[in-house]
Amino acid sequence: MFDADGGTPAIQDGPDAPLRRPGLVVLAGGPGIGRTTALRSLAARFRGPVFTGGGLATLRHLPGMALSRAVRARLPERDVPLAAEAVRARVGEGLLVVDDVHHADPLSLAVLPLLADVSRVLIAIRTPGGLPPETEAALRAAAVRWTVLPGLDPAAARELARQVAPTLDERLLAAVLARAGGNPLAIRVLAARAVAGGLASVSAGEAEPGISDEDSATGALDRAVAAAVADLPRPARTALAALGLLGRPASPALLGPGVPELTEAGWVTVDGDLVVPRPRYLAEVAAAVLPVTERTGLHRRLADLLPGLESARHRAAGGDAVSAYRTALGAVRAAATVGDRAAALLLAVESAVAAGGVPTDSDGGRPRSLVSLRLEAAEAALAAGDTTACRRVLPDPSAEPLPVGDRVRTAVLRAEASLQAGTAGEALAAVSAVPAAGAPDVLRAEHTRVTLLAALSADATGAAARAVAVPGELAGFPAVRVGLAALAARDRRDGWIEGLTAAASAALADGRPVDAWWSGWLLTEHLLADGRITEAGSVAGQYRAACAGQLAYSWETRFAATELWCGALLGADLDTVVRGAVDLLDRTLPAQARSYALAAASLALADTGALAPARTRLDRDPAGRAAGTGRGPGPEVVRWVDREVSWLDGQPDRALEPDDAPASGSLAGGLGAVTTRWARHDLRSAAEERGDADLTGGGHRLLPVRATLSAWAGVEDGTVVEHTPPATAFEAAAALWQGSALREQIRCLLAAGLSTPDADRALPPLLAAEKYAEHAGLTVLLGRVHRALRRYSVRRATIDRTRTRTLTAREREVLALVAAGEPTRRIAGQLGISRETVETHVRAGMRKLGARTRTEAATLVLAGAE
Repeated sequence: MFDADGGTPAIQDGPDAPLRRPGLVVLAGGPGIGRTTALRSLAARFRGPVFTGGGLATLRHLPGMALSRAVRARLPERDVPLAAEAVRARVGEGLLVVDDVHHADPLSLAVLPLLADVSRVLIAIRTPGGLPPETEAALRAAAVRWTVLPGLDPAAARELARQVAPTLDERLLAAVLARAGGNPLAIRVLAARAVAGGLASVSAGEAEPGISDEDSATGALDRAVAAAVADLPRPARTALAALGLLGRPASPALLGPGVPELTEAGWVTVDGDLVVPRPRYLAEVAAAVLPVTERTGLHRRLADLLPGLESARHRAAGGDAVSAYRTALGAVRAAATVGDRAAALLLAVESAVAAGGVPTDSDGGRPRSLVSLRLEAAEAALAAGDTTACRRVLPDPSAEPLPVGDRVRTAVLRAEASLQAGTAGEALAAVSAVPAAGAPDVLRAEHTRVTLLAALSADATGAAARAVAVPGELAGFPAVRVGLAALAARDRRDGWIEGLTAAASAALADGRPVDAWWSGWLLTEHLLADGRITEAGSVAGQYRAACAGQLAYSWETRFAATELWCGALLGADLDTVVRGAVDLLDRTLPAQARSYALAAASLALADTGALAPARTRLDRDPAGRAAGTGRGPGPEVVRWVDREVSWLDGQPDRALEPDDAPASGSLAGGLGAVTTRWARHDLRSAAEERGDADLTGGGHRLLPVRATLSAWAGVEDGTVVEHTPPATAFEAAAALWQGSALREQIRCLLAAGLSTPDADRALPPLLAAEKYAEHAGLTVLLGRVHRALRRYSVRRATIDRTRTRTLTAREREVLALVAAGEPTRRIAGQLGISRETVETHVRAGMRKLGARTRTEAATLVLAGAE
């Protein structure tokens, strides 16, 4: 249980041991760490009378007030030893408890060390800066125990945050815990803020502390931190404030001579060559409470000590917009990645606006126009995938007249931003509203490229894109080559793969990474749609690495999610798929990435037996579900996985394809049709309820899908298709799935065994399905295969759920979190252990349970708990 003021849980052992005999025990810690709560907990466990007092900042001028409150008697004001004897006589064999000693009067401070040898004394002091150095030294010398409260461990911190905000999503919760650093009151305050205001309310750079309501926990914490910071010596205060302004760990050399005192007080830790604030919230408050002039001066001093873009940011924060602009332009020239270049240009725009216009160059040269700077920054932002920043800096043609070239470029960039955000209709409208006639050829080429891509995305048939006229003189431009290659890929013309690959190379050579990313993305999605899973995964992996190297985060996550989706279908390493996809879903993702990550995590969890977590993840991911209702390959795979999980979970009625579902010739559409056939088989109602709806599957363009549906047709309507027995037809379809979708290969082999009563014909495919499913850890399909084998008196040993009794409590705890879909990183944070320890517990559990994958072990733990 936690105290109502958000303090530390009751200390179970350790600091109260010396209270069994006379001695001075000190509890120290920063604001909000729970000193008072711990003090009360220890006092409540003392067997004997307790005398409770404490310092008051407003009554510090009254001699002996902190101790008089405890013993209920006035103390001699001019004789310290006599005052000590008066306190000792009244406390006797009891316990003297003094809170807020940092606010105590001088007489009480002088008496406390004298009581150490004759009375049991328990006191709490705020650190650092709570006491004059000589007084603190005297107390340290007299104390038999000096405990600095460390705050809550990760598991307790998470529990407290959940008590305050039970509905907070994982991303916000992680931000709260990272910023609070185990400080109980900070956790309460930040969790409450997150519930009220989302992520922005827990990020750095909030309003100056102390402006909250006087009775709120926020105001109390901020005032306490501000008071503690004010008591710090100037070097320590400056070092802590610098950490708050930097927003990251820093070297001791950068922070100056105040680091040792902060380290001793427990406000920072030194990790190698870096100083890390604990918690970060205190450093942010230390920066916020600086007077404006001091904070500005500190920003400027940091700017002089730091290089490149970070220097430019501090110059901007320090109010020197002109210098910030020039430094940001220098960072643009030195940028090694697309992401760094975009960040520097965006800061240059902000600085130019703050300066009232684009400043002259440092050599006095003529400045560029603000419009051209905005357009360059917007284009760089799109190369990094930051559509929000692009829209923020684009010029507004309605607010100021623009030359033809700038007007066309603005329309192209606005359309590109919409296209990347997944709103192809808006993109097509934006680019169509501003014709490119009269613009330079390079702009006309960009206009053509984005028109082609938008038309292809907005129109499923590609008819609109085919109608786009491409002037012959523009066909050789790299931008136009991307659009033409995309159209050729849509029509699957000969050489379409080589065309997209060549277009990507030409775009990179021309300094247009965004066109290269589009080429890679279209190539990946078309390969996926064609069922070429291995090739799609390989291409996605190559582009993911390229985007990561360029800090193009949004594009990187697109390719990473698609690579994981390919892994889920291939069934190669489903544990890795689950960990990677769940980790992605914890982040802010573009809609396309979220669709593939949600589908990959849910399918891999369901296939490995974690059906409840898979269903929960689908049902509780609003962004992913919203993405799944849109058009395109990503949403289509989410819709199929939703139905497939229902089928795996024994709910075939929910797995049927809706009557009004549009037909699709893609892999996801074909998989949906296969799932419908399995659902009909389970419901035993094919012809009665569904009529004669395309039982042959002859219309699907993908051969494995067509072969699978044709084999089902031979079973469902009682005929033999092309004189091929159903079992043989399913085995032929299984061979076509080999190397692309392992789970579909297994399902075809299972169907082959179910489609014939002849044991000699049924057993070989069933045994092959068993081998594949067992090796890949596809637990649910393996269970179905075992049920089919029992028809032929082939029985396998059932799972011995008592094996879970051999697990330690920690192993069960870790595997239960694995079953919930938690990644190693978050499990470590929740339980307060290292990632290596988590993996050790998982491996031990797998060994004891005989599980091939971590998810299988986790599922066994859940089954054993039922």
